[in-house]
Amino acid sequence: MKRTMSVAAIAAVLAGWPLPHAHAQSVEAFYKGKDVRILIGSGMGGTYGLYAQLAARRMKKHIPGHPNIIVQSMPGAGGNVALNYSYNIAPKDGSLMHMVHAEAIFETLLNPKIKFKAQNYGYIGRFTDADAVGVATKKSGVRTLDDAKKKSVSMGVAGKANIYALGPLVLNQLIGTKFKIIAGYRGGSGISLAMQRGELDGGGFTVASVQVIQAEALKNGDIVPFFAISTQRVKAFPGIPAITEFGGAKEKTLLEIYSSAGTIGRSLAFPPGVSADKLTALRKAFQDTLADPEFVADTKRSNIPLSTMTGEQVADYVSTLINTPADKLADARKLHQGLLAAN
Repeated sequence: MKRTMSVAAIAAVLAGWPLPHAHAQSVEAFYKGKDVRILIGSGMGGTYGLYAQLAARRMKKHIPGHPNIIVQSMPGAGGNVALNYSYNIAPKDGSLMHMVHAEAIFETLLNPKIKFKAQNYGYIGRFTDADAVGVATKKSGVRTLDDAKKKSVSMGVAGKANIYALGPLVLNQLIGTKFKIIAGYRGGSGISLAMQRGELDGGGFTVASVQVIQAEALKNGDIVPFFAISTQRVKAFPGIPAITEFGGAKEKTLLEIYSSAGTIGRSLAFPPGVSADKLTALRKAFQDTLADPEFVADTKRSNIPLSTMTGEQVADYVSTLINTPADKLADARKLHQGLLAAN
């Protein structure tokens, strides 16, 4: 079948001018009537699920073509199952977004077994940071790191190789705390329940989880934040130290890598290979969502923390840390392996 073009369109092509709205129309045509997935590498009960569902509710009208958005949970291996899936198996046509696990940089730089690279994702934008805090129960009697130097403090974690285990273990080496890591719990909800039952003295949680999901326990003093796994002190709890305040030059590189999970936070991204026009369109849709009065009302009504970054800002941060000088990275990897061996 022959196709015809207007005289103006032919002239535009011959002159080397782009056809008006060609990219926008192709993105709209792709997404119209489409089901789009937001993948998370955890259960639905935590903050990955919280922000993914918020995105699913409010981004639809800002994406050209207004696709249906659903959230898919794929937990396993501290988020690595989902990261391996989105990077290597999932379609690369824009029909899947990933609320990438916050440890993506940490895993890329320190885990030789992973099959993805954080720097190759197409970052759409960040809803909030995922700075983490170590909290202790009221019953434990622990209120400060000095308290944790005087007595054994059991901390629940999902796995011994994640930052919620490694943060306390670093402090054991650097300042003489007596954290005891108890692994095998199913996410933050399982750890929180074990703390309530008195099985654990504490655990690590994102600031958002403490402020929203555990807000009542925090308000009542049933849990007490006493250190942060973050690049700097967190605004919500400025009186508690960050792990990056300890150690020398060699340790600080490793601590910055551990704390990168906080900066990645709850960021939406495309897997590698999605076209630039779709990435541009989704970055705009993300920013438009943040300004949407209905989105703003949702977050205020549910007291959902926001600490946003554009997709470009997230990508720049990832690139900077991935390009850590080779000698510093070698030292960090050696220290990291020592922690794993001692755990």
